[in-house]
Amino acid sequence: MSTIRKTTRSLFAVALLAAGFSVATPTNAAHAMNQTPCTSGDLLHIWGHYSRPLIAGPSGPFEYCAANAGTMNLGAGAWVDKISTGNNDIQMNDANGTAIRINRWNIVTYPNRPPNITSIQIF
Repeated sequence: MSTIRKTTRSLFAVALLAAGFSVATPTNAAHAMNQTPCTSGDLLHIWGHYSRPLIAGPSGPFEYCAANAGTMNLGAGAWVDKISTGNNDIQMNDANGTAIRINRWNIVTYPNRPPNITSIQIF
């Protein structure tokens, strides 16, 4: 067998092996944003209330803390009264389609006109 043919076979085998490893091994495992106990000031901390007079579902005040990058849906009728971002850059998405960005280490209160938030994303 010629040297060129051996080299070609070797390169082809190495390329197949590399392709197999790249398919079998994910480069970045995705982490989902998850609700967690409010034990630290580093966490995203949300205070608000549900207002659903005509639709069955949650009602009354709520308090959530969350960690890890990802998105958490709050559902329809969630009004955010106060939010502490902790060490997270976040985006709140309201029912009108507006995206509200808040940088880390900020506390924002909405005493008179709270936004109707459908989801919150940690970056």
